[in-house]
Amino acid sequence: MEFLPAGEIIGEAHQIRTVTLKNSSQLPDGEYTFIDGYCTDCGCDCRKTIIRIIHNDHHVATVNYGWESPKFYVKWSRIDDELSREMSGLSIDFMSPDLIDREAALSFMEELLDEQWINRIKSTYQAVRTAVKKEAGIDNIIRLEPKISRNAPCPCGSGKKYKQCCLNR
Repeated sequence: MEFLPAGEIIGEAHQIRTVTLKNSSQLPDGEYTFIDGYCTDCGCDCRKTIIRIIHNDHHVATVNYGWESPKFYVKWSRIDDELSREMSGLSIDFMSPDLIDREAALSFMEELLDEQWINRIKSTYQAVRTAVKKEAGIDNIIRLEPKISRNAPCPCGSGKKYKQCCLNR
């Protein structure tokens, strides 16, 4: 499962969030940019994003955000309760560079993650899934009608068996 920045998948339709922080007691002052990445596996429906936090052009932390309940993640991936609670909500990614304090990074994200940003993450997730499926050709699948048994009643409504009616035409 590979997570790519949304901008690489859906292009300019994606917006990156940037915040300037001044006089914080927990984090260094400066510009913080949040680059959200999404899963590129068309069979996956993890409903999460991995957000890289960039401070003054350096990747300083990575945060996971899953917007579904822990119950969803237990059912989705058959994982235990502890891991499902970590997948739901905000958590520091295990591959985070941790160049800023972990708790401060989570607090910062909790403060910024409002309803508007959550809705934008969800809509970006849907746009990414659509783009990934389209690129994989999943939207172009041809579905064939179910095969009719030779001894089934003919679908034309004649009352005859299919093999004695339309099958032979």
